[in-house]
Amino acid sequence: MNRYAFALRMARQDALRAKGRTALVLCMIGLPICVVVALAVIRKTASEPGVQATAAPAESAILAMIVAMAVLQVVLLAGPAFVVDVRRRRRELALVAASGGAGRHLRAVVLASGLLLGGIAAVAGTALGIVAAAVTMRVAEANGAEPFGPFRVPWSAVAVTILVGVVTGLLAAMIPARQAARMDVVAALAGRREPPGRARRGWPAVGGVLVLAGVVGSLAGVRSLHEFGAALGAAAIIFGLVLACPWLVGATGRLAHRLPLPLRLAVRDGARNRARTAPAVAAITAAVAGITALAIGGASDFRQEQVDYRAELPMGSTVIRPPADKADAVGPALQGALPGVPLITLRALPGEGSTCMDPDTSRCKSVAFTPDDDEMSGFNIVDNVVGGAREARMLLGRDDPAVTAALGEGKIVLFGARPPADGKVTATISYWADDQEQTAGTVEDLPAVAAEGDPNVAAIVPPKVAERIAERADLAVRTEGYGIDRADHRVTPAEEARLKKTLAAFTPHDDLFYVERGFTDSYDKPTLLLGAAAAIMALGASLIATSLAAADARPDVATLAAVGARPRTRRLLTMGQAAFIAVLGCWLGIAGGLVPGLAVTRPLTESPGDSGVPGHGAIVDVPWLLLLAIGFGIPLVAACFAGVVTGSRLPMGRRVQA
Repeated sequence: MNRYAFALRMARQDALRAKGRTALVLCMIGLPICVVVALAVIRKTASEPGVQATAAPAESAILAMIVAMAVLQVVLLAGPAFVVDVRRRRRELALVAASGGAGRHLRAVVLASGLLLGGIAAVAGTALGIVAAAVTMRVAEANGAEPFGPFRVPWSAVAVTILVGVVTGLLAAMIPARQAARMDVVAALAGRREPPGRARRGWPAVGGVLVLAGVVGSLAGVRSLHEFGAALGAAAIIFGLVLACPWLVGATGRLAHRLPLPLRLAVRDGARNRARTAPAVAAITAAVAGITALAIGGASDFRQEQVDYRAELPMGSTVIRPPADKADAVGPALQGALPGVPLITLRALPGEGSTCMDPDTSRCKSVAFTPDDDEMSGFNIVDNVVGGAREARMLLGRDDPAVTAALGEGKIVLFGARPPADGKVTATISYWADDQEQTAGTVEDLPAVAAEGDPNVAAIVPPKVAERIAERADLAVRTEGYGIDRADHRVTPAEEARLKKTLAAFTPHDDLFYVERGFTDSYDKPTLLLGAAAAIMALGASLIATSLAAADARPDVATLAAVGARPRTRRLLTMGQAAFIAVLGCWLGIAGGLVPGLAVTRPLTESPGDSGVPGHGAIVDVPWLLLLAIGFGIPLVAACFAGVVTGSRLPMGRRVQA
């Protein structure tokens, strides 16, 4: 029989025999494949048919780094699982060698497991990802999201993803395969353990250089490369820590003499067997470092949104802006949906932000009362509101005696502008033609005053003055929207849903309805997602390494039983091994992600001050609660879980007949 066919047959038999380990490896490789395929399908379906989606070079580079980090993470997590498999199958592999098998045959057997499991996981993850994308889009559309379009699968990207999954399985099995090829057959048949391999002395130095370069790159790269510089620095730090992990694991063993007996044994065992401990620590470090950087950047960005938030209306007021050609018909429907609530009709002279449906741009005239060099608000709900005291109270959120008096005297009230000279202002009528603004005329000597506050309108124009301007400019005062004053009624979420349903009969867009409730966003959900991701990766890696340690430590545990150790010592030893791996990986990851996370806050949160928002420097918000939960909570959970699944009964050593 061909050695490859023989290896695949043994891999298949072992996968069926060790169902728990097989399911674990399939999940490790298949779940990332599922997520990547689902995102690719959603992106392809959401894009317009016939349009080739192109990404910027920086976006492509960051995407490539994300894929590389995902592959590294899977290899580091699945690698210890294959190491466990090789240790468990030592006697079986030794029998193959004793029957005439060479090192290449043993290597082929282990690589066949990686190929088989990687292939199955890639195909299953791809199928699950396509189904997950379809379900996600269907649920999103059912909850009011815009239609995604015809379902499309990017088969080229899917094929590449399947190939990545297969290669990942092979890479994860490569080091265990080399160990199997060099195994001591006599020691394996006799049940003796092999001494641990020596650590490579050059790796810690290379890792230290990469970490230092990553720190410098993160701090300096954000000045020229912005977020991309921080991403490059984070990648260098993570790879440096991964390379330095074997040395760091060994160095911690020298501090074990200060710990209680179970922890001392656990730390020394992990330091002595770096081949199984270091990959798990590296996997936790890489995951937690990336999550730490993302958490700091995301929390700071969220904090900037909170700082830069500017209310568009007085708190509790409502504005509905229907389509321009259906504005007059929408009013009665809204009043019927909210009976008894006063509805203020917002009539206006067209301004720069007004909608014009006429294809002839010369008929799309707009009115402005201030010169271009005046400081205007960056956003206007309606440009030039036509009305009086009632409209002013609704927009300002209060009764302003000065504004009310000016409107009663027939004066235009300007907002965000300098006081007009001699109490007069000129209305400039203009339109756009050939991408240039053309002046159609002016109306001079209009009485006006400047008022304090920013109600997000350019001006409030008394009705008689508006009629004069409209007559001279040959344009119409039209309905731009409807308002509900907070003094009259505050729209509840249930009423908002009912009004949006009424609007849906006139337009498919749901962004025409706005209720001012202040800054209501929350960062709790992203925090929980990041914490869950860190917990899954850290717990998985620590428990995999702990299971390998438990398999290796059976002779040591038997020795403990022989010298009179209590039954709970085994459980405490296993808990200590899980806690050691989780603590070292989590705290190294937090340290590694701190600098890139702080560095990325500069390009993310610095604001020059435009659109009516004051400028400010970088905003830093470190989610300490999340980091503390990762640093202390995850090791505690890992230790407790390891203690629950570990039996306290100490095994007896094998008796040899005299």
